[in-house]
Amino acid sequence: MRRQRTKPTAFLTALLLIALTGWHAAAWAAPSGGGATWPGYIPLQPALVVNLDNPRRAQYLQLNAQFYVETAQEAQLVEHHMPVIRHHLILFFGGRDPEQVQAAAVREQLRTEALETLRQVMTEHTGSPAVSGLYFTGFIVQ
Repeated sequence: MRRQRTKPTAFLTALLLIALTGWHAAAWAAPSGGGATWPGYIPLQPALVVNLDNPRRAQYLQLNAQFYVETAQEAQLVEHHMPVIRHHLILFFGGRDPEQVQAAAVREQLRTEALETLRQVMTEHTGSPAVSGLYFTGFIVQ
């Protein structure tokens, strides 16, 4: 009686399909360059919440923002120095007049001034401004 060779062929075919499927999934999971591509955005997480200056009642500003960086090295600097960045943003936005921060024109001015402050702070700490842009993705006054 002759032995059939269909089982090894089927086994090798199945093994080849599994290997190709794994390679295909890995190629989709890690785009060329490995990981995130730069330039890109880094979110400020969690949202920043600061007290506003209102003698009649407690008011708060909740700020969601994204930092724009040009390179992976700048992204690492921003992520490493996030506590310093959050500290300076709290100092910058805290205690402001609620009426003032609600005006759209003032928000753009605040964004520009906050970006310049962050660039100065990052230059002091790292020798590089690191942050190229600051964008508000949520700005709620309560």
